[in-house]
Amino acid sequence: MRGSTWSTTARRALFTIGAVASVTSPARAQRRTGTLAGIVRDDAGAPVPSVEVAAIKHGIVARTDSLGRFLLPAVPSGVLDLTFRRLAFEPVVVTIDLAADDTTDVEVKLTVVAQRLTGVVVNDRAPKKRVLEGFEARRRQGIGYFVTREQIVKREPRLLSDMLRMIPGTILIAGDAGRIQLRFTRSARNCPPQFFVDGIMATGMGIDDVAVSDVEGVEIFAGAAGLPSEFSRMRSTSNCGTVLIWTRIPGV
Repeated sequence: MRGSTWSTTARRALFTIGAVASVTSPARAQRRTGTLAGIVRDDAGAPVPSVEVAAIKHGIVARTDSLGRFLLPAVPSGVLDLTFRRLAFEPVVVTIDLAADDTTDVEVKLTVVAQRLTGVVVNDRAPKKRVLEGFEARRRQGIGYFVTREQIVKREPRLLSDMLRMIPGTILIAGDAGRIQLRFTRSARNCPPQFFVDGIMATGMGIDDVAVSDVEGVEIFAGAAGLPSEFSRMRSTSNCGTVLIWTRIPGV
């Protein structure tokens, strides 16, 4: 009986010991952690902010501050792969042996990646075509009188009014302070023509208010006949004539 009783007691003791072992084993097996601190610099040694620092295996992500520094606390110790990524820099993967219960310092250098830019073609014909498209179309139709840049260069006039002296139906009158006033034979002396500069009406303007060097072309309509509808304004003086001045494009 004693042997049997001792045997039963022993079995209970062994069971108790096994139970304790099964409880304490996970705690002993729990992985220790460490802290990772570092700084990220570029090729010139300057700190790089906003770099993504990630321990992908452990799902830990941080970003460098304005001084390029970062801190990863409570990271499982042991061999660790860290990725460093930032736009315009070559991604870097660093393998670190992180010590347990300690802080490991690391310095990482990122290299700038040369960015391939899409080529841009500057076409100076587009704005010139936009500005003078109507001018050239009306000149081909032969409605009104036209002065081109080529004619201006050939004659080299001091004032724009000098280019109008040979146009039929024009009258140039010397006004106050020698300012030339443009009139047409079918209009009275007190009926000034309307002026447009690059399609915008210019009230109170004179023919010589635009420098010759700035003029690309001039259109002259002695009356309302033949005047394009976009330049025929209500209550305007279109019956007195219209002068359309197109300025030159810088650099052309």
